[in-house]
Amino acid sequence: MAADKPTRRKAPAAAPRPRQRAVRHTPDISEILTITLELLARDGESGFRLEDLMQRTGIAKSSLYLHFGDRDGLLAAAYSRKFSEIVQESISGLELILASVHDPRSTREALQAATAFVANRERFKNRLDRAVIIAGSRGRSAFAGELAKAQTALTDRIMVLLLDAQERGLVRLRHSPRTVAQMIQAITFGRIVAELELSMSVESVRSWVSLVNDVLDDLLFDGLIND
Repeated sequence: MAADKPTRRKAPAAAPRPRQRAVRHTPDISEILTITLELLARDGESGFRLEDLMQRTGIAKSSLYLHFGDRDGLLAAAYSRKFSEIVQESISGLELILASVHDPRSTREALQAATAFVANRERFKNRLDRAVIIAGSRGRSAFAGELAKAQTALTDRIMVLLLDAQERGLVRLRHSPRTVAQMIQAITFGRIVAELELSMSVESVRSWVSLVNDVLDDLLFDGLIND
């Protein structure tokens, strides 16, 4: 009789390895706003979807609502950031001008060159973007509130630059520094009115630049320069 074959014991099944979760990228607020603006530029506000933003950034909807409250709060923060960037570009130019001049005459010459730059047609897009953002805040309290904070901070910065320039003897302010800061912004932003016309001749641009320079002379250099 054949001997019984020894039975082989089965090796115990290996314990299943714990599933490793993929490291999830957590975007910061700046990245979220940057991508929000990219999506708005691509799809417009009506086509903007939180799902697209979540897919691009990996952020959870709960985190979005935690940071921004709701969709309108997110858009308000993004538009306010864009608004600040547009105006900050002009402020940076003013900072460079005031850092490079040494007396009222050189200050005036530098500002006149800046005025000619402001009148450049290529600046129209920035002014139009700013106008669209302002118009979008109508009837949206959260948006209007964020925009008010951004605008106030920008005016404050220009006011500080003007006061510093006056301290250095570069300008003379006959009006409230805040009012002068607001007026300077109104002049540059108001250029959009001329740019919306059907045609714009070289002579009309020169005339606008000349008028702005006269206004700046009155606002900043009255009694400082004898031509």
